[in-house]
Amino acid sequence: MKMLLCSIGSAQRKNTLRFALALGRAMAAEVTLLGIASKKRKIDDLAKALLVDAQGFTAEGLPVQVRVEAGDAEAVAMHEIESNTYDVVVLGALGQRRSRRKLVDSVAMRIIEKARTSVLLVKGSRPDISRVLICASASEYGHLSVWAGAAIACGASAKATVLHVADPMPTMYAGLEQMEETLAELLQSETEMAQELKWAAQVVRAECEISELKLRRGLAADEILLEGSEGDYDLIVLGSSLAGGGLVRALMGDLTREIVTRAQRPVLVVRPIS
Repeated sequence: MKMLLCSIGSAQRKNTLRFALALGRAMAAEVTLLGIASKKRKIDDLAKALLVDAQGFTAEGLPVQVRVEAGDAEAVAMHEIESNTYDVVVLGALGQRRSRRKLVDSVAMRIIEKARTSVLLVKGSRPDISRVLICASASEYGHLSVWAGAAIACGASAKATVLHVADPMPTMYAGLEQMEETLAELLQSETEMAQELKWAAQVVRAECEISELKLRRGLAADEILLEGSEGDYDLIVLGSSLAGGGLVRALMGDLTREIVTRAQRPVLVVRPIS
């Protein structure tokens, strides 16, 4: 796997590098560590810092090359992504924080929206990957998250949980427990949802020694984030369409943007290989 790890040398850098190292170790990655300096006079200092950081990858037996360029973080990162082929791009904080600036407007989010490859946004200070939450759905993008999440969990010897969020029960049924379908009952049915969950379970169990299925009802983003918090997962994996403009970008944004914005842990947005 080819990984691009972008850094501007921020205070978040150590957390981003530590988690990227855990992912790189799990996936036997070939790493390009790209430093982006805001000014040319800062290139040497950033290069020295990243060369020290690169030793962690070398110690794990992972091939790593370090490059540093000066310029706008978004422009430099996107040029690298578009000029070379990577399986995953790893981002931490890539822009100066402002008091009222939301993540949805940040450099990292704009790269996630534009990139035509899978992107991992590292948030928080997770030291390793021991619990992976895989968001499944009856679509090709849901399938992407299952395959990627299973591979990562296997490589990291982590516990994998496949989560499917079903529509909330109609208001007229609120309070009627007999109308609430359990996971066991669902899996015994022949519905499309049941078939997808059984397929996802087979894929994950073929890769992971420890795995489980979960079903939640409600608004997808709310339930995914709630499960992520309650289960204290180290990584949330979800599939998304290829980046683009107009309707595609708008549809991608509704769920993916909300989860990435609100999550307090790393999120991997998996895209098909173009």
